[in-house]
Amino acid sequence: MHVPRLDSDSPPRAAAAIDLPIEVIKAMLADIDDLVDGVVSKIMHGESAYADDSFSEELLHSIVWENVEALLFALAGESDLLDAPRRAGRVNAEHGISMASLLHAYRLAGLELWNEMITRSVATHTSEELLRVSSKVWGIIDQYSNETAEAYRQLAGERDRKDQQARSILLLQLLDGSVTRGEIGGALRTLGLVEHATYLVLAAELSGSGEDPIPSLPRMLQVAGVAAAWGTWKGEYVGLLSCAEASGVEVAAGLVESSATSRVGMSRPFSLLSAAPTALTQARISIECIPSPSSGLHRYGQAPLDLLIVAQPEYAAEMRNTVFGQLDEANVQDRALLLQTLEAWFEADGSTVEAGRVLHCHRNTVLYRLGRIAELTGRSVSRPSDVVELYMSLRALRLGSR
Repeated sequence: MHVPRLDSDSPPRAAAAIDLPIEVIKAMLADIDDLVDGVVSKIMHGESAYADDSFSEELLHSIVWENVEALLFALAGESDLLDAPRRAGRVNAEHGISMASLLHAYRLAGLELWNEMITRSVATHTSEELLRVSSKVWGIIDQYSNETAEAYRQLAGERDRKDQQARSILLLQLLDGSVTRGEIGGALRTLGLVEHATYLVLAAELSGSGEDPIPSLPRMLQVAGVAAAWGTWKGEYVGLLSCAEASGVEVAAGLVESSATSRVGMSRPFSLLSAAPTALTQARISIECIPSPSSGLHRYGQAPLDLLIVAQPEYAAEMRNTVFGQLDEANVQDRALLLQTLEAWFEADGSTVEAGRVLHCHRNTVLYRLGRIAELTGRSVSRPSDVVELYMSLRALRLGSR
């Protein structure tokens, strides 16, 4: 094994030494093999994560050797290069060692080095000098530990992003039907979804800033026992939910309703993944059944007329323009008031008294305004066929048909 040299009269390559007795550092470098063996033994017995076969003792020895050498040179002020702790962080992340285990191992190594320094400084009658710089010694050890942790976080974060990207692609393949029947089970397991379940597809409208429209929902669903996988599809945030119990459908709907910050569409429940593409279409079209800029949940099929309108926006817009053409030419203030009155009358199930109460006016005022609408549109609320056209045109207007 190569033994590094440290010349006491060599100029520092980095920061000046921290007044450690140079004889102590030279002795520790000369005995680095035995020192590393002691550190490795301490880690192997003190941190169970490194006893796993996936992280060999040979690999651990290599990393410890590099870091002990680098630390000793740094303590002597000879070098502040941080390649060794960075490699330690990356290698541990690659082998699935937890951050807590990594930092614990680094702490054990630091304690072993410190104890060795104390022993050698006592033997050379330099213990007082060592104690005076103890905080600086631990400061350098902490610096190396922090660098190790940062390298770990960077690699783990990059790996998580790649894993998330891969899961998103797999989710989209399930939703567009490109996963074969034989691959569906494996895809569900990879996404953490339940097989042989009741499924739902959610589609949530993303804001211009791209913020998560249902930030608290994934955690709420997890607590409720509903598994979900998420991704982005053509500018919308989409999720595939799997409910082990049929009751999970209503649980999920309630959680979406309470947490949505934008328009969210939900498909009909389905049990075969071959229906996922249709369910995705249902969820996406259901978004349009909520007037913008409102927020909330629309479940596919709960308002069939709205579905017809948003599914055929050009025809809906043509009907709206035909029915409300003259109304659009009326005074803007009168137009808004007349439409508000018509909407209140529909919501009151045709009761002019109830509509007047909501609008804070007399029922005769409501009747007058409805009559004014009949004059401008040629359609009266007293004729059922006209009522249908008025209602659908009003909904087309509210849902923003082109």
